[in-house]
This record gives sequence, structure tokens and C-alpha cells, in this order.
Amino acid sequence: MKLLRSLLLALALVSGCATFARNVGTFQVQCNVPDAMVIIDDVLVGRVSEWSVPGRQIRPGFHRIEIRHPSYFSHFAEIELSDGGGQVVKAELHPLLD
Repeated sequence: MKLLRSLLLALALVSGCATFARNVGTFQVQCNVPDAMVIIDDVLVGRVSEWSVPGRQIRPGFHRIEIRHPSYFSHFAEIELSDGGGQVVKAELHPLLD
């Protein structure tokens, strides 16, 4: 009985991982301020320089994107990412006025 339970658990884990691996899309940010922060769905995910390379993966679906830097006006975008699809957000940040 323990062996059967262990086999079923292992099968569930393997099939879950295989399903997760297929449900992704690629996302890239092009921005004139490489040290600006990338925020996806209100979660800080890193700097623009980390997301400027093609092929970064996120789950498909609707996402709210914010590119933020304390010395610049923020850029906002909404994307709909299909399973296996790709999106590029192009953001030109403008300096804050004194």
C-alpha cells in the first residue's frame, strides 16, 4: 500500500511539473533607464537590465506592468500574454521636473 501511494504521489508530481512547464510565455522590457524597476502585477521582479534580454518567462494571461524609477515618471502597460506567446514592453521614461 505504501509503495502504491508513493508511486501515485510521484506520478502526480511529475505530471504537475510537465503541465507547469508548458504554461509560460516570454516577456521582455526595452527601456532607456536600465536601473529602473520592473513591477508585474504589483510584485517587484527586478531591474529593467534583468528583463531586457529576450526569453524571460512569466505565466500567460493578463498582466499589469509598471516601470518605475525615483527620478523619472513611471510607465504603465497592460498586456495579454498567450501560452507560448511573447510580449515586449517599450518604455521611454522622462525625468521628473524640478
